[in-house]
Amino acid sequence: MPRLTARGIAFLVVGVAIGVVAYVIERPELLPVSAVAVAAPLIALLAVATSKPRVRVTRQLDPVVAIEGETVRVDVTVNGRARAAEWVERVPMHPGFAGPGRLREVRSTRPATFGYRFAPGRRGLVSVGPLLIENRDPFALAVRVSDTIATTTQLVIPAVTPLAVGPMPDPSTEAGPRTTRSRERSDDDVVTREYRDGDALRRVHWRVTARQGELMVRQEEPQAGPHARLIVDTQASSYADARSVRASRGRAPSSDDFEWIVRMAASAAVHLAERGYTVELTTPDGREALDDEQAPVADGPVGDVLGALAIAALTPADNDLDASLPSLLRSGSLPIVALSGAPDAETTRWMLAQRASAAPAIALLVGTPAPVVLDDGSIDPDPARDAFERAGWTVARVPARFAPDTAWLALLGVPEPSLPDWAVAPEASRV
Repeated sequence: MPRLTARGIAFLVVGVAIGVVAYVIERPELLPVSAVAVAAPLIALLAVATSKPRVRVTRQLDPVVAIEGETVRVDVTVNGRARAAEWVERVPMHPGFAGPGRLREVRSTRPATFGYRFAPGRRGLVSVGPLLIENRDPFALAVRVSDTIATTTQLVIPAVTPLAVGPMPDPSTEAGPRTTRSRERSDDDVVTREYRDGDALRRVHWRVTARQGELMVRQEEPQAGPHARLIVDTQASSYADARSVRASRGRAPSSDDFEWIVRMAASAAVHLAERGYTVELTTPDGREALDDEQAPVADGPVGDVLGALAIAALTPADNDLDASLPSLLRSGSLPIVALSGAPDAETTRWMLAQRASAAPAIALLVGTPAPVVLDDGSIDPDPARDAFERAGWTVARVPARFAPDTAWLALLGVPEPSLPDWAVAPEASRV
């Protein structure tokens, strides 16, 4: 919708004021000046109203799958017809837009191109665009902002930190023979085909899609090998900084501790894959995280895990999970990495039940514990950690300000100047 700028409104007000003064003081020679001042913004408004651009916008993102905080290069091509104008593009980064910049004249035979960079500040499936084109008259008295509508979706995965070897044992030391090892597959090893109605969006191969300009899905063959289970607690009640936050307007509560858990989970998943494990992700929200047909998939051996973590959200604290937790109980001798904040007794029992006897199991707890009063009147300062230790897990609790690699050292029991004594796993709890 065309509108007057501040300059145009000023012209209109001044023109009307001059006309009023001309009648009051009986100076008719001022009326032409008043007429010009009033007509100028109205003519400018008409000019921009009749110059609506008709364009088609395409974008190339590099990289197609970004890491949280990583710089992304966007190349925009504008085809169609539009006058030279200013442009602004919506991006998922503060202050929420890229530009403004100058868009040269667009003709059917001469498209316009421009580029910019942004760093996505949050994980998930984020939208880049739409492109807003601001047409102004030569005197900037009126403006029309045209929304090109078209957007491009980008997958932003959590940041990954390299972790030290251990405390998870090498797959070759597990009980029983190991026949094959999972290996990372390059883009050339992955078979793709065109997207068909009914295909799960989580199987979209983002890089091939960007190269070919149409949706392409994966057709990898599953590979056998040793498995490891990654448990991520997605319940808002498990995180002290989310307990007082209620979901509003359909949005899930947020938590800095949970965001740390997601980054730690991504780092652990990549670490386990590098060791030769096939990683499966489980959450206590009543379903398997990787069973979501809408979950996106990144590249690499744990692309499905990273895609699921990218869109992971906290379950509101008022949801009743008691009925769903038992349905997720598992048996088997899979190594387990469990990540949580301060889980309640029911969630802790559910996590403990995931482990078979003698299977390697580690638990990393973040943030402030939730003390409980025992029957004898004494206070247990960290009941979740105590439960894991009694069950023979390697367990440590760390502040959310620590980097994932520093927190991993707490599980190893490695003394670090930056680690408080209470963060290091005690000798008796190491497996």
